[in-house]
Amino acid sequence: MKKIGIVIRSFQENDKCFVGCRKDVMDAFLNYPVQIVLIPIDLSWKQILFLVQLCDGVVLTGGDHFTHNDFLIVQYLYQNDIPTLGICLGMQVMALSFGVGQEIDVSFHNKKDNGMHPIIIKEKTVLRQIVHHECILVNSRHKTAISSTDLVISAISQDGVIEAVEDARKRFFLGVEWHPESFNNKNSDLIFEAFIKSLY
Repeated sequence: MKKIGIVIRSFQENDKCFVGCRKDVMDAFLNYPVQIVLIPIDLSWKQILFLVQLCDGVVLTGGDHFTHNDFLIVQYLYQNDIPTLGICLGMQVMALSFGVGQEIDVSFHNKKDNGMHPIIIKEKTVLRQIVHHECILVNSRHKTAISSTDLVISAISQDGVIEAVEDARKRFFLGVEWHPESFNNKNSDLIFEAFIKSLY
């Protein structure tokens, strides 16, 4: 059975520190024939690398801040052509690993009620081949985005926020700014299915 790594992060709640990820990230993969390997981002790089090397693909999850290990993981996954799906912060790390882009404030996109907005998907991109639509609705929970990247920008919002990045030369190297795990629709399913298929 194939193994997918899910990056988990430290966070604080009620003055206590926890390590984990949103349950809906894990739930998104429960119906697939895969084993899940949790990868705490705050371990030493040697420990993280050991866990990553157990995996056939890795999901870079969302969160509030980058760590140095995030960029080390992206470099390793990219160089070794390991299928990679980035979500929100995970996408931003992917984008910032290539080029001279910077974080930018997009607080106007942060809608805790899972509000939806349209994005435009460029032709002849991996994302377009997956969802088969030029325009889809996505949700927003992010406060920051990235200004630019040397990766292919495959989708943008109507107000110019970069919503997806990719590299079609890899088996699967796609990052999305939204949270496909947080709402059940066909487009989310298609993205997860494409990621799973790339493991084989």
